[in-house]
Amino acid sequence: MALTTVGTVINNAKLVLQEVTSAGTRWTNEELIGWLNESYQAIVQIKPDASTENASHELAEGTRQQIPADGLRLIDVVRNTASGSKKMGIMVASRQSLDTTRRGWHADPPSIDIEQYIFDDQDPTRFYTYPPAATGAEVEIIYSAVPAPHDVSQGLEGLANEAIKLNDSYGPVITDYILYRAYSKDAEHAKNLNRAQLHMEAYMNALGQKVEVDRSISPNAPDNSSNPTGSVGRTRG
Repeated sequence: MALTTVGTVINNAKLVLQEVTSAGTRWTNEELIGWLNESYQAIVQIKPDASTENASHELAEGTRQQIPADGLRLIDVVRNTASGSKKMGIMVASRQSLDTTRRGWHADPPSIDIEQYIFDDQDPTRFYTYPPAATGAEVEIIYSAVPAPHDVSQGLEGLANEAIKLNDSYGPVITDYILYRAYSKDAEHAKNLNRAQLHMEAYMNALGQKVEVDRSISPNAPDNSSNPTGSVGRTRG
């Protein structure tokens, strides 16, 4: 759970903008909070695992499945969770391999014990299951979801102590996004246009670096899989 508050992020942005009035003169608090909400969408589009949900999901009968309505992208299908199932883990498979070895797999007998799932990056909110799901089939899924927005109508006073809806490490990224949108409001002035571009570059660079760092320390990374302590353990004297 994040400890960084909406008030902290907005006040940091106002400090850079030199917006000294409590309600905001050139950039109102409502505008800044609106851009904070927008930053969640922008960040999760680039880094889907910035906001994830882990939930049991009831499957539709058959092979074609849809993630929950608030989902942006499927990340993984973990295991069977139906009460009458064997609670087996579920493996990812390619559609080509199933189509090649079992052309009629979509019409196979249904089951509540799902063995494999198929995912297509070009259709990120849907996936297929094998065998076809029977009535009552349920699985645990991990999916990316944009956080619900803060209620702008509460104003900064009402939201000041509310935590941001991403991990604390995204606080500076959110601030840069807000500043990018704020300076873009006056982009007809060359100075502000340059500032907007600088904050957008900082936002993109920070996200790119976070992707690289997360990849390098992941337990799934080749260098870490044989050494549970990862790079930290290797550098201890």
